[in-house]
Amino acid sequence: MHHTGSQSRRAWLLIAAVSTAVLTTTALLGPAMRAGEATSHWDAPATFADKQIDASDLYAFTSPENPDTVTIIADYIPFQIPHKPYYFDTNTRYEVHIDNTGTGRPAITYRWTFKTNSPLPGVPSSIRKRTHQAGPVDSLVEQSYTLTKLQEGKPAQTLVTNGYVAPTDMGPLVTPGYSRLRQKAVRDLPGGGKVFTGTAADPFYSDNDAVNTLRFGLRFFPIKSGVPMNVSSLALQLPKSELALGGDASANPVVGIWTTASRKSLGSDYRQVSRLGNPNYNEVIIPLVERDRFNTLRPQDDESGGLVGPSTLDPHQAKVVADRVNAQAPPAPRKDLEEIYLTGLTTERDGPIKEDLNSHLLNRDVSDIPRVEELRLNMSTPLAAKPDKWGILKGDKQGYPNGRRLIDDVVTINLRMLLGEPAGKGKPDVVDENSPAFLWKPISGSFPYLALPVTAAP
Repeated sequence: MHHTGSQSRRAWLLIAAVSTAVLTTTALLGPAMRAGEATSHWDAPATFADKQIDASDLYAFTSPENPDTVTIIADYIPFQIPHKPYYFDTNTRYEVHIDNTGTGRPAITYRWTFKTNSPLPGVPSSIRKRTHQAGPVDSLVEQSYTLTKLQEGKPAQTLVTNGYVAPTDMGPLVTPGYSRLRQKAVRDLPGGGKVFTGTAADPFYSDNDAVNTLRFGLRFFPIKSGVPMNVSSLALQLPKSELALGGDASANPVVGIWTTASRKSLGSDYRQVSRLGNPNYNEVIIPLVERDRFNTLRPQDDESGGLVGPSTLDPHQAKVVADRVNAQAPPAPRKDLEEIYLTGLTTERDGPIKEDLNSHLLNRDVSDIPRVEELRLNMSTPLAAKPDKWGILKGDKQGYPNGRRLIDDVVTINLRMLLGEPAGKGKPDVVDENSPAFLWKPISGSFPYLALPVTAAP
């Protein structure tokens, strides 16, 4: 997809109009709602104030060109302005966790830690001031990372040392031959697989009408748009046999996935400050006053924590949205949402959604599971011949909530599920199914699939 200068300017004006509407919504809702929370990328007050630990999106899907592998992408530091450098925090552990037993305990953790190196070659000395703070800065500093694989009962395995982080595309004078820098950031992992770390165009598909309806119960302009900004991405492509319980992806194909950021506190301890599994879960299901606490919880504690289960079974936002759009949401307890977010879908439990899709109970070697919030992926689901952005709501079993692909319109899907789909309810009159998907920049056909960073500035 190519945008001329005039098209880019028109798109930015459109985005500005939507932003104005969103800010108006915030004002109507009162001082308890911050302006930054008007997007689906910021889920809690603390992450709004600290972008470096803000996980904006998590994706997990069977790799289209390499179906024996799974691709996982965790995006951090949302809404990066083109031509402005942003950096991972050097005092934070960024992690992707794999649960193949359904207990909420990670069987495997992939951990990134970062350090700041010398400025990139070609950067004028006038802008070589050292910094690694997120946000617009006047320097461009190269970063490197260490990637470590952690498994309980086994010694930590260092997969990458001094890995290259693809920087922001600052234009041909500062970052000439940027596609080469992107390729440099893709590297093979021992034992199979690949990793990419660095800046990319935000692949998030935004239906602004759905965003405002889901978050606030208020509707504005029915505008479909991509996010014309960048993110910092952590991407892995891993053999399914590496992720599956017992190494057997045929017998145990379901895995749960989430990403966390843990910041170093006083002394040498690290404290979890961000958590993301299912998109929109924290900002829609969890009450506002509890969202920062949710970000500190581990999935293994969800069952007994007194927050995740009750919030899912009786989400206040379902009543707000249903009232504002003249629809009727199912009454509490919402066992359908419990299936979608906390147990996965299976006919082995007496839930309202009769579908064997992505519950850990579909694994041969799993007999019982607690309720934990994770993004669940059934690695045995065949690749869709014609992927549909509505996922399971249009019969595409490979789409969300069975993992999440880059094309899935998760905001609208979550909105429709909040109002009762697919648990025997008709489609609520809040979406236009004929609207085309729109990404600011098209994704590619090979790992890491992410488009090169957006360079057009308003």
